[in-house]
Amino acid sequence: MADVGSTVATWGWGFLAVYVALILGLGYLGYQRTHTQDDYATARGGFGFLALALAYAATVASGSTFMGIPGMAYGMGFKAGYYAMIYPIGIYIGMLFVARITKKVGDRFGSQSIPDFLGDRYQSPLLRVLAALVALFLLFYIMSQITAAGWMFETILGLDYGIGIWVAGALLLLYLTAGGSHADILTDAVQGAIMIGVTLLIVFMFATGWGVEGGMSGVNAALPSDMGWNSHTDPENPTFANWWVIFLLFIAHIGFTAQPHLGNKFFAIKGTEYMKKFMTVSAVVGIALPLMFLGGVLGRAQGIQIDNPDAIIPMLFVENLPAVLAAFLGVAILSAIISTADGLIIAISQIFANDLYRKTYVPWKGGDPTDERVNQRALWISRLSTVFVTIAAVIAVMTPPQYLSILLWVGIGGIIAAYSGPYLVGTFREETSKTAAIIAFVVAFGVYFVIHLGPQFGLYEGWYPYNENPFASSGIGFIISCVLTYVISKFTEPLPTSHLNKVFRPERVSPDGSPSDD
Repeated sequence: MADVGSTVATWGWGFLAVYVALILGLGYLGYQRTHTQDDYATARGGFGFLALALAYAATVASGSTFMGIPGMAYGMGFKAGYYAMIYPIGIYIGMLFVARITKKVGDRFGSQSIPDFLGDRYQSPLLRVLAALVALFLLFYIMSQITAAGWMFETILGLDYGIGIWVAGALLLLYLTAGGSHADILTDAVQGAIMIGVTLLIVFMFATGWGVEGGMSGVNAALPSDMGWNSHTDPENPTFANWWVIFLLFIAHIGFTAQPHLGNKFFAIKGTEYMKKFMTVSAVVGIALPLMFLGGVLGRAQGIQIDNPDAIIPMLFVENLPAVLAAFLGVAILSAIISTADGLIIAISQIFANDLYRKTYVPWKGGDPTDERVNQRALWISRLSTVFVTIAAVIAVMTPPQYLSILLWVGIGGIIAAYSGPYLVGTFREETSKTAAIIAFVVAFGVYFVIHLGPQFGLYEGWYPYNENPFASSGIGFIISCVLTYVISKFTEPLPTSHLNKVFRPERVSPDGSPSDD
């Protein structure tokens, strides 16, 4: 086994060198297309539907889909399939609500992030700042991706985890600091195509019962009884304790679309006329990729012994495939991890550069946020923030967490709870008021903190399973946010009609043929 591992590592370093050359080239292309702060933040109108759909699906999938969820399947069996197959359906339903209007309003107002979009949608600098501060919880999401990359380096390349996470951070900085969103989307599109191939291989291995006698039935028979495909819930498992919390898992992921690193992608499509094709392709690809969980089930059925469940997919490759193929696929999964981390880092950089500096500090000091000097400063703040956020994420995971899927939800659950009402309800109900959006935002985040973050931070024990189940807690926050947004809007003053017309009315064409909002 040591010889096999050494051969895999040798091939892996070769493939990594090719990968680094590829992302450097794509990063340079992104740099050539990045001249302004808006270019860095959004790559506005820079991509067609296919490239952006692959990039969006790759960003949604992340290291959690390719390592965390298979890790859950290795430890929990087929029950993990509920998570794997429910979450993309929820996300892409949410995308149907918000994608088109996010693109339209973002282009009209020059929004550069989802907190910025909310501030423009509701004419509320306060909501913009609140949304930006809550979005800092995305750091937990970045931490989970860096952790996944560290395990990949250790399993495939033989590099110690503690060194691997620094290498992962360096890879990100190679192209993000220069190319911004253009580099992010270019690399993610290529990585998305690779991820499709990896998923198809895992499905084939499971369907043929690779390494297990009896095909798929043999895989099921080799599992402990509480992990088989006829085992659905487990009161001792907070993630799948009962059908109610499984339903809340679905509800929470409808609000997942509100994540700033996903919403930013909508700004980059060339025009709203491409939205239908973009959403169709990204949904088909995005719903297929979580079938990676079957690799975790197969690894457990094969009896593979591993200390960290999240590393089951690379170990499955090492144990079952020729060294050259295992190495290639390992580096391919590393690229999948990077494809989410880069978008997250860009999203957080915009909190400092755009939401807090350009759109908050500058107007507060009486300046013009559209001034060219302000935009150039914001561009440099974006690049510096990219460096600092990446380093902070690496330092935070020097000691690796147990489950990636749980770690990333510690932070993003609060974003889902807070954003969902103002973002989702506000996209299809014009009468949604600024007061309702702010109250729902604050209350829903507070509820999520009380039922999940408080116990996670050790402030008190909390209520099982919500104290240990971020998905169910986020689902409750989502429901509260949406209900409060709708109900309070019934009793509070709506925004001015002139502003609502600019947000919701379709773009008209003036007599000279140019687009007009009048």
